[in-house]
Amino acid sequence: MELQRNTHHVFRLMYHFVRIPKYRRKVFSEPYRSELKAIILKIGYDYGIDIVELEVPTDHIHMVVRSVPKQSPSQMMQVIKSISAREFFKLRP
Repeated sequence: MELQRNTHHVFRLMYHFVRIPKYRRKVFSEPYRSELKAIILKIGYDYGIDIVELEVPTDHIHMVVRSVPKQSPSQMMQVIKSISAREFFKLRP
């Protein structure tokens, strides 16, 4: 991993997030798993969040996210969780 540069900063901020659904139910089955990955990657592209790694097993989500110092981890997860949940529930019957 290389260092990122700003006008007055040199940084490398990477966060590992694990998102678990309620009661750790196995809700991410195959037709929905690929759609959820696409939704999360699109959110990252739209909001300038660099998603380095994304893995979706059946009962949780692993993400490694790279960011700038201006964005807090809680803000990133708030954006990703709110939009992905809304889009995911549109897919599920």
